[in-house]
Amino acid sequence: MNSVPKNQYLDILQLFRGTAALMVVLHHTIGSIKYYHKIQYPFLDYIAYLGKSGVDFFFVLSGFIITYSAYNKYNEPNSFSNYLKNRLVRIYVPYLPVGIFMLLLYTFLPGFSNSNRDISTLTSLTLIPHGNPALSVAWTLSFELLFYLLFSISFYSKKGWNWFVLIWTSAIIIFTYTPFASLQFLKIPLFRTLFSPYNIEFILGFVLAEVVVRKIKINIRLLFLMLILAFLSFFYCTFNNLKFFTHDANILFSIVAFLSIFIAIRIPDFKISKASVMMMVGNATYSIYLIHNFLQMILIRFFPKITTIVGVITALVLVLILSCFVGYGYYLVFEKKAIQLIKSKLIK
Repeated sequence: MNSVPKNQYLDILQLFRGTAALMVVLHHTIGSIKYYHKIQYPFLDYIAYLGKSGVDFFFVLSGFIITYSAYNKYNEPNSFSNYLKNRLVRIYVPYLPVGIFMLLLYTFLPGFSNSNRDISTLTSLTLIPHGNPALSVAWTLSFELLFYLLFSISFYSKKGWNWFVLIWTSAIIIFTYTPFASLQFLKIPLFRTLFSPYNIEFILGFVLAEVVVRKIKINIRLLFLMLILAFLSFFYCTFNNLKFFTHDANILFSIVAFLSIFIAIRIPDFKISKASVMMMVGNATYSIYLIHNFLQMILIRFFPKITTIVGVITALVLVLILSCFVGYGYYLVFEKKAIQLIKSKLIK
């Protein structure tokens, strides 16, 4: 089994995580501004659309980090159980307080939500795909959980996992881009999640980790050229609202994420001060992601009437600052300490 250098989680990847989190914050905040203040600017719609792409970046990065970090752990004692405990603690400990709070809020104050979506208690408490979670952004965590559980196959058989990925990718393509997409069983939430094209983004992260671990070299100039072409293709298609196939814009941005991460790991000496704002945001990304939607909804709902672009920018800046500040506090006081405490009790 190949080994990889430990702690090669580059500072620039933390910047990517922080930037992706802020993109998602912008996406939801602009939606709230339009909903509560009835303001319309075409370029705001486009910025909101771009902001949603932060999720695609997270998925590629998750697939990369999980695969990359596992290479030094396969031969450790209790590797499988420790991996599983690590991942479950990492997801559920920060999520459950926020998820339960939102479930109780919408149960007792159903009119508080911006939409009339039906909420699944099962999904809200467990993240098992069944319906809509109370915390709207938690749908992404169901995909994270699914990938973590499936990746555990690699702890029993790396070859078996590679074959599974090949079969899984083929099944996703078949059940998304052929007449088989209309099969009835795909309406079941669990299968709809299992065969969603979003999983291709995690698989891209896995492939990238394999490329890095196996030390496959690609000319850095070629990588930059491919990145520029991918960026231009993404912006051209989204700006002109071109649709070629299901999930096409997401796949294009996933390729942007793939190439960005690949280039980042080719410059390992890139260092950023741990005290810099973006590094702090990067460290607290998960907490910011969990708490930002409720914060922005409250702030925008009670914000003075927005009628100008200056008002929009002011509201966006305030939401970004508040989300980062409260999210970092949640990360320090609860997420970081609680995870460390629970891991010390569970993981050998």
